[in-house]
Amino acid sequence: MELPKLDLLLFGATGTSGFFCIPYLYKLTKENGRNLTWGVSGRSENKLRETLKETEKKMGIDLSNIPIVIADVSDRESLKKMAERTRVLINCCGPYAKYGYPVVEACIAAGTHHVDITAEPEYIETMYTKYHAPAQEKGVYIVMCCGVDTIPSDLGLVYLEQQFDGVLNSVVTYFEGWYEDVGPGPIIGCGTWNSLVHALYHGTRYSRLKKRMFPEPKPATFLPELKVKYTLHRNRKIGGWSLFYFTADKVVMRKTQEYLYENENKRPVQIETLSNDKSFLRLIVIFFAIIVWLLFIPFHCGRNLMINYPAIFTFGLFRKGQFPSERALQNTFYRVTFYGEGWKEKLPNKNDQYDKPPNKNILASFTARNPAYGVTCLGIVGSAIAILTEKDKLPSKGGVYSTGSAFGKTSLMKTLVDHKTLEFEILKSNDL
Repeated sequence: MELPKLDLLLFGATGTSGFFCIPYLYKLTKENGRNLTWGVSGRSENKLRETLKETEKKMGIDLSNIPIVIADVSDRESLKKMAERTRVLINCCGPYAKYGYPVVEACIAAGTHHVDITAEPEYIETMYTKYHAPAQEKGVYIVMCCGVDTIPSDLGLVYLEQQFDGVLNSVVTYFEGWYEDVGPGPIIGCGTWNSLVHALYHGTRYSRLKKRMFPEPKPATFLPELKVKYTLHRNRKIGGWSLFYFTADKVVMRKTQEYLYENENKRPVQIETLSNDKSFLRLIVIFFAIIVWLLFIPFHCGRNLMINYPAIFTFGLFRKGQFPSERALQNTFYRVTFYGEGWKEKLPNKNDQYDKPPNKNILASFTARNPAYGVTCLGIVGSAIAILTEKDKLPSKGGVYSTGSAFGKTSLMKTLVDHKTLEFEILKSNDL
């Protein structure tokens, strides 16, 4: 007998991110009068049952009737059956450059929507070029980067534009992370570190891939052109010290701006991303840590050393075989600060150029507590539910999308703010 199709299915439920998605699935599928069905999926039935039991003890709830679907990324037939069992697949099985492609292919074949939490630039570009047309043809939404990379920056920029009375020309985002009174032990799970290692490796190859795929700049250049200083410098706009930021955020934010330019007659915002820290010494330590990572990343043995001895490469922030305490999770913070400049006046056409310099600025921020598993897990579950419940606010056709282009008109940002996962604040908005 054919089993009923679930609304949502969580793949990779026994991993760290998957584990923390389960409470959000339980809560959000019942919020606002919803009655959405969901299940969990992975390679081992025993581990999936243990994960559900652990969540039951933590939350004081009964999950004994939650469906379990067995699937393995090395078994395409099992992926096919998994994709056919649900309307939206929540994919927490990374690194995505290693495990993601067959899952997406199974979803497109089955006509199943797919969301993930990747932050791997090469994977992101390949997804667009390889799967956008097939997903459009099937009417399937494939939405990437639905976690802390890059919801606060990408969806945050769309939200910022909605608060800006005028037209933004440029935005610089400054990323800060810190922790307070976390106690002994790591502050982030080791699975996140493993994904970061793979993301850095594939990211170092990204510039060559981009030149091959996009030989011409897209969209056209708008003036005045945004220029920033990537080397270490004193930040006069928000305080502290700033430096380049090695991340997928800029890639994804530019994808969203390309989509809005091509589909909504909107002048694209120029974007740059920097890291920022109030402590000069701490930023120097981070800088040299990244240099060491980049020296090890190109080599297979180097990556293995980084994965096997994370405490050495991260000063104890990640530790193999150890998971952060609840105290550490709740006392870890992340902030994206946006500094934007633009015009109070709006021009009728997206290609119109202004004949005067920007005359208005805005400074705003999104601050997150427990970013790795709060923003990420609520973000991806909220994204999946938005596909089911707010389809009229999504792009008119299926395809591969960023969070900003897919969910900019939905209530996803409101969900994140209402659940106190993200806090938005306009710090100032002045005439120039």
